Amino acid sequence: MNPCRARAALSLMLGAALLTLAPGGCASGPRTRRFPSAIFRSARHVGHPMARRALTPGDETSALIVQRIHAAGFRFGTDGTPGALWGYMRTSHEVIDPRDARPGDAVFFDTRSRDEEELSCSDRVGLVEAVDAAGRITFLESRGGQLYRGYVDPRQPRARRDASGEIANSFLRPKRLDDPDGTRYFAGEMLCGIARVRGQ
Repeated sequence: MNPCRARAALSLMLGAALLTLAPGGCASGPRTRRFPSAIFRSARHVGHPMARRALTPGDETSALIVQRIHAAGFRFGTDGTPGALWGYMRTSHEVIDPRDARPGDAVFFDTRSRDEEELSCSDRVGLVEAVDAAGRITFLESRGGQLYRGYVDPRQPRARRDASGEIANSFLRPKRLDDPDGTRYFAGEMLCGIARVRGQ
């Protein structure tokens, strides 16, 4: 598909995403904070070197967040990876306690480290869509041009479901028989930082 047409199609999809994904099981009504779908425009860096190679899931979502920050009036450059975006946001914007997360924040994960290793915020990022009354965070990722919803609960990082049966933490990597001891699987285990654009 022509790249311009692909970007236009993705923009339309992203603009309607919160409506099409609304039945996905997250809390609704006044108990849930959300952000408007207008935040999404494109999942590509136009003219960026990364456009010449296949995007990883982290790169695609990073591109969405970078464009949002550019739209807010900040000018900067990264290599298009979540690790570079984390480096920029933690030094130039605000790092947020997970208990204070709100829609529009960027949530970073490390899917590679094991339990005995320090988290590095290097390879996965999501955009906070909603935070429910109990503190569970709903985040969005772009993978292969499609928008996906995930969940992370900082209060119970190793739980798959909460007491009511709702998903507390999404799997960010599949379980394999040959996984070494200490391999992390849940979003809560891999959560390594939340950042917010200054003034927002």
